[in-house]
Amino acid sequence: MTDRYDVIVVGAGPGGATSAALLAKAGLKVLLVDKNSQPGGKTMTVSKNGFRYEYWPICAGPARDGLFQKLIKQLELEEEVQVWLPDYLASAYYKDASGEMRNVILPGQKGLDDPVTLLNSILAWAGVTEKDMPEVMRCMGDMLALGPRDVADLDEVTLQEWLGRYKLPMGVYTFLATIRCEGTMEVPVDAGSASEFIRIAQATALGGGGFYIKGGLGRLSEALARSVEDHGGEVLLRTKVERIDVQDGQVTGVFTSKGVFRAPIVISSAGIHPTVLKLVGPEHFDTSYVNYVKDLVPDWGFFGARYFLDKPVLEYPVYLYCSDKTILTLDDLKKEESGWFPDDFYVYMGTNSLCPGMAPKGKQFAWIGGTCPSDPKTKMKPLWDALEKKVAELWPWVVPHIVEREYFGPAQVAALVRDQVMPGQGGECFGLAQIAGQCGKHKPSLKSPIRGLYYAGFDAGCQGLGMHAAVESGMKAAETVQRYMASHRMW
Repeated sequence: MTDRYDVIVVGAGPGGATSAALLAKAGLKVLLVDKNSQPGGKTMTVSKNGFRYEYWPICAGPARDGLFQKLIKQLELEEEVQVWLPDYLASAYYKDASGEMRNVILPGQKGLDDPVTLLNSILAWAGVTEKDMPEVMRCMGDMLALGPRDVADLDEVTLQEWLGRYKLPMGVYTFLATIRCEGTMEVPVDAGSASEFIRIAQATALGGGGFYIKGGLGRLSEALARSVEDHGGEVLLRTKVERIDVQDGQVTGVFTSKGVFRAPIVISSAGIHPTVLKLVGPEHFDTSYVNYVKDLVPDWGFFGARYFLDKPVLEYPVYLYCSDKTILTLDDLKKEESGWFPDDFYVYMGTNSLCPGMAPKGKQFAWIGGTCPSDPKTKMKPLWDALEKKVAELWPWVVPHIVEREYFGPAQVAALVRDQVMPGQGGECFGLAQIAGQCGKHKPSLKSPIRGLYYAGFDAGCQGLGMHAAVESGMKAAETVQRYMASHRMW
């Protein structure tokens, strides 16, 4: 292994590994560094007693014709990274104001071919009457028909403000505010970006909701890391980057637990806060930029439990619950930070065991969880206790088959992939929050003010669902770096 490269990429999650693989294929001498024992970042897939699973559920979509699929084809990884699409995606439960519980089965692959049936099922589930239909269809039509410029005009508008333009029945509003906003963006409706919400809605309407990868979502980053090596690059795992070195406003390389490595270009997928405030250091940036970064808001955390079941009891990949009382607001999150937790809350339960090879025969794995503060110091036991109570209430037939539990929360996220550098942050679900004023044209640039320093991952230059957005950022970062190096005759 040499100590000089064209590009060093920090972090082997979907964003970093994507940029590293594309740059290596383009002929650059690339070093990909990660502190963990395997690639994947937040999407890392691990093995235990015959089970394969991610540490927490991951948003992966759209199901087809997205940038993820384009990346796999471009790098000729179709055999290594095989997409699995379920026929039926989710069983969703909604409790209305009267206490009536309704259930709808949301199709997966089948829904792509019959969107009318899917829409009618959701409307019936949400209790939409004939009187409600014109206004509901006006909202849905606007959501899907808005062009890119019109959507961009909503970058400063919250989803709550945008939905307030329509007289929607409570069931529809609850569905959009919880399952579609909190569930996919991990932010409350009174902060979530209307433009980002609509971008996700349009992408999933055309390409379907979620997908999984045979062998686990971490297979993507693992395959990308191997692609780096296949194209002459190097991958260094179990190696913590301690500092990104900057001299006279120019990146010169990285200091790691295994030595110093030099390159004129560094792409960091460690997150914009940890990169600027810790790995580089605020003294290398203009004060206004440091203040700008400190003012950026991360999304909220996700807490829950991993269940190892002695019997396959989950028929669908995802189970969802919401009610008119589960619509989360900024005030609710502030109260949660002080120790309060609601009696009723949006709940996600999912399994990857329906995908072949992910669990021992006759057994099943599941995640269960909900939204929480992103502070790694959050007291989790009251939240875990509330969650267990909710599972017993909603899905009692699951409980007798739980033979082992593993609990998780913001502290585990921070320990695995994202250092805490500011109070109350570090355990966020994705990265920067998809809130009004921070998305679209307001999303941080891939290029930092320091010459040779770039960002990849959910925090910069991307939009959409979690894993898809990280891949998009990695693709754009690779393209931006190639263009810069070519124009400056560095390559």
